[in-house]
Amino acid sequence: MSTTAYRFVSTGVQDAALNMALDEAILTHHIAGQVPPTLRVFRWKQPSITLGRFQSIEREIEQERCQQHAVILVRRPTGGRAVYHRDEFTYSIVIGKRDGIPSGVVAAYAYLSQGLLTALQELGIQAEISDERVHKNPSAACFASSTQADLTSGGYKLVGSAQVWKDASLLQQGSLPLDDRAEEFFSFLRFPSAEARTEALAQYNEKTTPLHTLAPTATWDDVANAFRHGFSTFLQHDFVPGELLPSEWELAHQLVAEKYSKLEWRKEKVRLIERPAS
Repeated sequence: MSTTAYRFVSTGVQDAALNMALDEAILTHHIAGQVPPTLRVFRWKQPSITLGRFQSIEREIEQERCQQHAVILVRRPTGGRAVYHRDEFTYSIVIGKRDGIPSGVVAAYAYLSQGLLTALQELGIQAEISDERVHKNPSAACFASSTQADLTSGGYKLVGSAQVWKDASLLQQGSLPLDDRAEEFFSFLRFPSAEARTEALAQYNEKTTPLHTLAPTATWDDVANAFRHGFSTFLQHDFVPGELLPSEWELAHQLVAEKYSKLEWRKEKVRLIERPAS
């Protein structure tokens, strides 16, 4: 294990816009060399749906139903499709080329997936990186589609992640459902008919499973500890518990006001990499 420590941060329960802004604030500070590689775990103040950077809200989301059920919509800085944040574990990692991450979309994601595999092993789950052909499902849901870099166990997709590079640093965001909220989630997605929604949900359930079907006693804290140990082991750097800098919090609140409180900031020019939440 290297003597150079990385940072592990648990920011607790925050609202959706601040959660997305915090990830960008950490990325900005890492680019400037002000913070080490950072693994962040976090929760959500209320049920929320994060939308991929370029996802169409009008075509894919039932906005009125979301409002009726107090489900918050926020756009992610990463790509891919919609993710429902309720009864799930969410992580983000900021790291870069200077930390030994290989360049290239597939290479970087496959590399970091080894940390995810090690984390799942800590929870007693033997998973693998899928080598199946890329499959694009018409559903707006992230887990409905598959890529060549999916993490699967017994053929079921477990973790969905997406990645964005800026300069020589990357932000990867990911979700691991703990319990089955698929039917509830799909009620907030737009489909041409009730039959199409039912069919898409059935296909989704055939390809995915929540963590508690494989590790029924694992708590959110258990998963957080497993992710910390898994990434520490694979990257050979201890992720030491720490706090965000005051300047990271300050920038995050600024980004909420200027960006993440809105849903239509996506035209901002940033080199985007989607992996594999689409």
